[in-house]
Amino acid sequence: SSGINAEWPLRPGTLIAGLTIKCIAKHKLNFASFFFPAGAPVGLAPLLVPVETISFFSRAISLGVRLGANLTAGHMIMHIISDFGAQMIASGTVGGGIGAVFCCAALVPITILEMAVAVVQAYVFCMLTTMYMKDAHELH
Repeated sequence: SSGINAEWPLRPGTLIAGLTIKCIAKHKLNFASFFFPAGAPVGLAPLLVPVETISFFSRAISLGVRLGANLTAGHMIMHIISDFGAQMIASGTVGGGIGAVFCCAALVPITILEMAVAVVQAYVFCMLTTMYMKDAHELH
């Protein structure tokens, strides 16, 4: 789905819950070290722990926003060009008909581009999710 409203409720909660459950199941109480990297000075704890916590929870949100924004942008471009072509046809002029043909012709490469963007977004989503799972498995 290209609408962020359709994917928003499920993705962040599912990914965060999955990462948290995986970390706790594997590392037990060492899960807390996920928010304070090894070797960091203890004096930096008040700064590092909130930053790492925000980073942990923003991962899933960034995945959803990135995917939703890229797919929505492509759909909006196609919708705008289609509406422009429909308005040209509705004008009832010969120039409007010719312009509408060009609008329809422009939709073909844009559709191909949108499919390419979808493939790239699927790859990025899978790669980042895999990296996040690796981080949860190895605790940094």
